[in-house]
Amino acid sequence: MQIKKTSVIALFISLFLISNAWATSEIQASVSDNQVSLGDQFILTIDLNDSDSDFQLDTRPLEQDFTVYRPSQNRSSKYINGEFSQHTQWQITLQPKSIGELTIPPLKLGTLITKAITISVKNASDKATKTPDNQVFMENRLDKSSAYLGQQLILTTQLFISQEANELALLAPELAGADIKVYGQDKKGQTIRNGIRYQTITRQFEINAKQAGQFTISSPLLRGSLREVVSVSDWHNRIIAKPINIRGDSLDVEIKAKPATYQGEWLISEDVRLFEEPALNQQTYHVGEPITRNITLQVASVDSDKLPTIKFNYPKSLRFYPDQDQVKEGQANGLTYGVRSLRHAIIANQAGDLTLPEIKLPWWNSQTDKQEFAVLPAQKITILAAEKSQKDVPMPSPATPIIPEKQLPEAVVVDNPSLIYWQIAAILLLLALILLFFYHLSFRRSQVLKATAQVPAPLDNAYLSLQEALKKRNAQLTYQALLNFAQSEFPTLTRLTQLVQYSNLSASEKAELLYEIKRLEMACSNPSINWSADPLSLLIEKHRQQKKNQSADNIMQLNPQK
Repeated sequence: MQIKKTSVIALFISLFLISNAWATSEIQASVSDNQVSLGDQFILTIDLNDSDSDFQLDTRPLEQDFTVYRPSQNRSSKYINGEFSQHTQWQITLQPKSIGELTIPPLKLGTLITKAITISVKNASDKATKTPDNQVFMENRLDKSSAYLGQQLILTTQLFISQEANELALLAPELAGADIKVYGQDKKGQTIRNGIRYQTITRQFEINAKQAGQFTISSPLLRGSLREVVSVSDWHNRIIAKPINIRGDSLDVEIKAKPATYQGEWLISEDVRLFEEPALNQQTYHVGEPITRNITLQVASVDSDKLPTIKFNYPKSLRFYPDQDQVKEGQANGLTYGVRSLRHAIIANQAGDLTLPEIKLPWWNSQTDKQEFAVLPAQKITILAAEKSQKDVPMPSPATPIIPEKQLPEAVVVDNPSLIYWQIAAILLLLALILLFFYHLSFRRSQVLKATAQVPAPLDNAYLSLQEALKKRNAQLTYQALLNFAQSEFPTLTRLTQLVQYSNLSASEKAELLYEIKRLEMACSNPSINWSADPLSLLIEKHRQQKKNQSADNIMQLNPQK
């Protein structure tokens, strides 16, 4: 009887606790701010005094009017003065998509439903905003109030933060139809304003407008949260994240169109420089000899990817071999310069005086507000005839007598008949010996040809390695393989450029071979150079063919057929 009574009491207590739990399950929704500007972010918080895993939050109804960021969830349990409680909290960061009165619709968690909340969204103010007590604020300034199309504008934003903050993000300013990007590196520091110590962050933005007219540049937007301590009880504090949306003053700017008097491709800058090192003026070269030019263009306040191209307009008598332009950026005298380095080689095909045309680049000086020209003057050089090696000097023809005819001795008349017989016999014997000699040479040659036909020619491993390296288009492998090939043919060769002197190519082909070897050496030291293996491969084949032809000529001279 006692056991039944105890069971009934336990069942009654369990039912009471369950019904009490059902009765006390409550849900609440709140926002960090119900009046926001377009582009601002705010936090929607949902509190539930339960931690059952069946409560799953569905945020899809919010996506119609708001950009929804990934929610965070926190669960906790407490036991205070004999009372046990559970708590679940969701925090969702929202960003309105339009201006006007927007509604956060009711959200369901199981059988529970939140109340709808109205959010008022307005256009962002042109005036600066700040947190209470000036905990966080922003200041903006432009380096100039007016600029030409294509001229660089620098907007400097300085943040002042006196309280510990979390996950701060600074969005770029806005200007319709303009390219905007971060300029340089952020700078951090400290300062004191009105007796308050602030941490400062300075960031610059580069703005390039694409339309002329009067415009307003919207301020950058600082998003994030401040850490705020909230007292829960006499002995317990809680740290919460308080979202912030801070802007500085918007800035007015005038963008001017290209002046009507300007001639040429539009380029505006404070400083433009065009020069060549070393200069070629009054120097002499030979036909077929590569002439290397190094020209540099430096333009202040212009990005390296927007630098103008340069046309050389060389005469048709020159062959032109350009390298890939090298583009980079640098700083000098407080200005950022875009730098384009143009390296190429030219080869003259005929002797005489040669004038390299003037290079003239128009630009608009933003300091003087006038058009100017960056000029590389015309240069005169002298092209001499191709140098001839000793083997190129023509030898006397066999039909040409080395001794003049007037110096030849007169013929001698012989009257002795017996002497004539002896002379005839001697001539016949000499002819017989000559025939026997040529028969012997012919027999030996036929034996050598038979032996040669039976023995396969040895493989040229150095040449095969070179061909393999050229097919792979690997500059370093090609350089080593070419050096091995050259030394296998000319054992006394110590430098790769000596192959040009030893080869049997023509003067112009030697010049091309020297140029290709130098390009190969440059590609080995600088992998970014665009190097092609095809011209070098073609010249090596010509060299081998010339060598084969010379070998065949030598055989014919040693083994005449007549």
